[in-house]
Amino acid sequence: MLGYESERRIASFLIAVGQGERDTEFARSRLCMIPDFAPNSAFQRIDRDGCTQVSNMELNNFLRDNGVYHVSDSEMQTLVEFFDTNGNRRLDFQEVLQTMLPCEDNGLRNRTLDRPARYVGRFDRLPTDIELGIVSVLEKEIQMQRRLESLKRELESRPYDYNIGSAFRAIDRYNMGRIDSMQLGTFLRANGHYLPEMELIAIIRRFDTDGDAVISYGEFSDFMRPAFPSPTPAYPARPSTPPRRSTMANSSPLKTSSPARASSANRTAGRTSSPMRASPSRTSPSRKPILGLYDEDALIHGLKDLCNNEQELEQAKIRLGT
Repeated sequence: MLGYESERRIASFLIAVGQGERDTEFARSRLCMIPDFAPNSAFQRIDRDGCTQVSNMELNNFLRDNGVYHVSDSEMQTLVEFFDTNGNRRLDFQEVLQTMLPCEDNGLRNRTLDRPARYVGRFDRLPTDIELGIVSVLEKEIQMQRRLESLKRELESRPYDYNIGSAFRAIDRYNMGRIDSMQLGTFLRANGHYLPEMELIAIIRRFDTDGDAVISYGEFSDFMRPAFPSPTPAYPARPSTPPRRSTMANSSPLKTSSPARASSANRTAGRTSSPMRASPSRTSPSRKPILGLYDEDALIHGLKDLCNNEQELEQAKIRLGT
């Protein structure tokens, strides 16, 4: 069982995840609001060798072209592997889209994708406002990564009562084997933090790898481990044990048809052969909109019809009473 201080630190970590996701989402939205920003042109600008794959070196070269020198190659590689979905340690066009497009504004996301792209040569640059907008998105990601790594180290420095399994059980108070926004909100309120629903969903998006809008123990465990091996601790940490799963929970949060199940073996192999331990390859649902554009429209129209029906029913009751 976790002590009060460990629970407080876990809550602070989750708050930092939400704040980082919110800041990055704002930077993405601001970039996509630039009328001339086209994702295809941005990809060509970064992919200088034209191989249709962006490496950490190309991303760092882009930052340095714009006067940013504080990001190391290892930090950028960790960021690349966070968004990498096929384990090749590079980003293709679809994976780069996940880093630049907003996930909460479906309309802006689709308008950005529909913009025509102009050809960008090997030595060409984009307009200054677009270049700085892309730099802002990358810097926000790196800043969040640094902040979370520091907090993970602080948690690991508490070997007597902290381990990943205990942290998961502290949030999963109903032993469901998964964490949803309701359980996350309850845990944070118990530690003095009152977050709106959208920020709770943003925290879950950052952990979630299979797109089911909940955090499984495997997802939680992968995310809570530091990206780089830590030095040998002064005291051995307690082993991380998986939480007891309720019989009400499904046997596995990954459905048979989930792409995450099909690619899990490849991702594991990629991490084993990697010379440095980085965040696992992820489908990055944190960059996906909560609802599809057409599903969102259908939901809005359904709610409008429901309100109209309620209003007509209320008027009929009034007429009947008179």
